[in-house]
Amino acid sequence: MRSYVLWLCFSLLFVLQGCAHVAPQTKPIIQKTIELKQRYYQAKTTTPDGTVLAFTVYQPQLAAAQTAPLILHTHGFGLSRMKRPELSLYGFLLPTGQVAKQAWQNGYWVISFDQRGHGDSQGKIRLTDPNKEAQDVITILNWAEKNLPQLSKNQNGVRAGMIGESYAGGVQYIASALDVRLQAIVPITTWYDIANSLAPNGVPKSNWISFLNLIGDWWNWNKFDPELKKAYLDTQHGQLNHSTYDFLKTHQLSWFCEHNQAPKANALIIQGFRDVLFPFNEGVKAAQCIQQAQHDVHLIGVQGGHLQPFAQNSPLGNTPFWYIGKSVRCGDKQEYNLQTIILSWFNQQLKDQQVTSKLPELCVDQSPVNYLSDLTPATQYTLNKTWISPTTSQAVFVPIHTTLQDMHITGAPRLAIQIETKTKGLDPTLFISVAVKSKVNGKYKVLNDQDTPINLKRKQIYDQIKGHTTQPNDYYLNVELPSINGKLQQGDTLGLLINTQSIYYQRVKQSKIEAWISGEIVLPKLWEITAQK
Repeated sequence: MRSYVLWLCFSLLFVLQGCAHVAPQTKPIIQKTIELKQRYYQAKTTTPDGTVLAFTVYQPQLAAAQTAPLILHTHGFGLSRMKRPELSLYGFLLPTGQVAKQAWQNGYWVISFDQRGHGDSQGKIRLTDPNKEAQDVITILNWAEKNLPQLSKNQNGVRAGMIGESYAGGVQYIASALDVRLQAIVPITTWYDIANSLAPNGVPKSNWISFLNLIGDWWNWNKFDPELKKAYLDTQHGQLNHSTYDFLKTHQLSWFCEHNQAPKANALIIQGFRDVLFPFNEGVKAAQCIQQAQHDVHLIGVQGGHLQPFAQNSPLGNTPFWYIGKSVRCGDKQEYNLQTIILSWFNQQLKDQQVTSKLPELCVDQSPVNYLSDLTPATQYTLNKTWISPTTSQAVFVPIHTTLQDMHITGAPRLAIQIETKTKGLDPTLFISVAVKSKVNGKYKVLNDQDTPINLKRKQIYDQIKGHTTQPNDYYLNVELPSINGKLQQGDTLGLLINTQSIYYQRVKQSKIEAWISGEIVLPKLWEITAQK
């Protein structure tokens, strides 16, 4: 509880700092080459639709005639910008702010801005609308080109990169699909498909959605756009409907990729396996899209991400709702400091610096995988027919594979499941996790805290809303499960843990279920631990 109090104190401090405001600097700067001193100042600009955006400009120390690229930094949902390099949440604690500050100190122009509806910026929150929030990024880039001296440029304009986590990651994907000036993006723990992230298989993540409403429309008082408010209220009835999906469908990278409008930037993506809001799958799909568009992409898998309030714990304790850690180890190779990796990557992309240690295409902490193709499900197993009834334990374990030696598994399983209820017309929701049963003590451990809601009728409705032409089936469902990353000791059994309730979906209330469960599952490759040595 002490961690949550500290978090709220930091957040309050971040809001209160807005009381001190430096006069905005909006007069265009005369473009001449002089020695620039390191400083920062507050500024504002107005978007084409009349919305005033507030931001902080971090001017680097530059010699006469020396130029510097630009890095845009923005914040997570419900928060606000790095208004000061020390006395602010991002300047003091959160890693994306630390990277932005370090970049400023190493010769980059940095602009940290409040997204519309947040902090000192005007407007209503529309959840990364390409016509609003993404256009705001373009407005900031335009302002920088007109007002900042000694910017590094190429044939497209300012050489620019962007960094941010969660909400700030989603807007990077869309803005970089719309504006070629963004050459390098670092989206951290964000979404590829926001509709499926918030309501996987058509079942809304009620706990997370309520929390996002709290920090979005209450903490930033009454800042939700009416359409977003309606979408939130609709999900409280437990179903994603047409109007909600129509509102959200263009607010996600998946729409741009499906319409041949992939990001034009190279990308360094960081995604978490314990992230129950935006699972590692989201980073994989984004990386595949950017790779198919023939841009350079690297995907880093960490253990952290968004943590369900009061259900998951951060190992550090200081950021209880979100964390990514400080370092990552790719297989048995050297350990990388994440902030160092990001800044080195920006130097490579925006300053054309050579790197001494090349990051692999895929780097998952403590895992032997090196390429996106290593995550592809490879081996099919049959799920034995299992009975779930009121007389069984709360959770039912369905064994899949018992290891003969120490193994490692990384990737997203694909599940084809058949559910036959004893009572005709019953519409149960099952929650399925990949778990390991220990040979030593017989206990189950859910890998990476993940579970997936399975409801046949809701999935059919969801597919119809998305325009998928799937054949309706009252008993059968084919889904991708959240990605897993973990080790199995010799003799451990990998299996599915099936439950009728979940701490992440507490609005789902139902009586005991009587049903037969069967099907097939395709798992990613099991790697021998000894093969890494």
